[in-house]
Amino acid sequence: MTAPGQHGNSLSPLHLSDGNGLELDLLPFGATISAIRVDGHQVTLGYAAPELFLHDSFYLGASIGRFANRIANGRCRLNGQPLTLNVNNASHCLHGGSAGFNRAVWQVLQLAKNSAELYYCAADGEQGFPGRLEVWQHISLHAGAVSMQFRARADKDTLINLTNHCYFNLNTDGSSIENHQLQLNAGHYLPTDSSSIPTGQLQAVTGSAFDFLSPRTIADALAQGDTQLQQASGFDHCFVTAAQPYNALHQQAQLHSGQSGLTLTVHSTQPGIQLYSGNFLAAPFTPRQGLCLEAQNWPDAPNQPGFPSAVLAQGDWYVQEIIYSFQ
Repeated sequence: MTAPGQHGNSLSPLHLSDGNGLELDLLPFGATISAIRVDGHQVTLGYAAPELFLHDSFYLGASIGRFANRIANGRCRLNGQPLTLNVNNASHCLHGGSAGFNRAVWQVLQLAKNSAELYYCAADGEQGFPGRLEVWQHISLHAGAVSMQFRARADKDTLINLTNHCYFNLNTDGSSIENHQLQLNAGHYLPTDSSSIPTGQLQAVTGSAFDFLSPRTIADALAQGDTQLQQASGFDHCFVTAAQPYNALHQQAQLHSGQSGLTLTVHSTQPGIQLYSGNFLAAPFTPRQGLCLEAQNWPDAPNQPGFPSAVLAQGDWYVQEIIYSFQ
């Protein structure tokens, strides 16, 4: 593993290209993907200037940790001991707390034409999480695909759940994501309570608004209606895409714009994918201007005995991969 180093200003974009029409801009601040372009068309939401990411409240393109999604009431137990975490979403810990990995300056260890490696070391006790956690993220572009590999290890048992938070819009005419067709390889999803914490149940999707086993538009699913959609103002739910042992690379999602003809396919080694339909995007954006497909462990896993474990044992390696492929 490469030793830590330093490379430039945290708001100076690093430009990556596969040499065949796929380009990516990367900020060391938050290890943030500030733009992905396919044949010159930007397919992710971003800001007009890099410094605006300093004030971002939507996690646009950011690397999320130490724990993506929510931990109920900022409390859980690890090895029988209670943990009290930073709370930043009503009473819950969201995306690692108010100073999560999206607010950190990552060190650039390696930079090439089509790849970069970034590093961040989270202190023991940061946002309430135990253990000094070292994280390496390798991003590479090849043959129309963006590959992100996360590796991490800690000097104490800890909790971990890392992901990327890009908002996608594949249209070229500025229209909302509601006309996108989505297909998810998920027969179940995780229902939530009114504060977006999973109830602990796995709900079959067949015939419901959550049934994306065959491609359908976001608008069609929203129009079908569901009390779950009403309480979340749209989709903000984790879909179950893998069975045990949860670590095989598999296709989770495919998103298509009939307007542009572009298709995004998401593969990952994670057991779930959070569909967020941009319900609360606000100025300079509008609701449903972009959607997230966040490959991750299941929300609130530390408090849910039947969910995949989010524990990283001292000295063990955490290894996960996410791939965005464009056609």
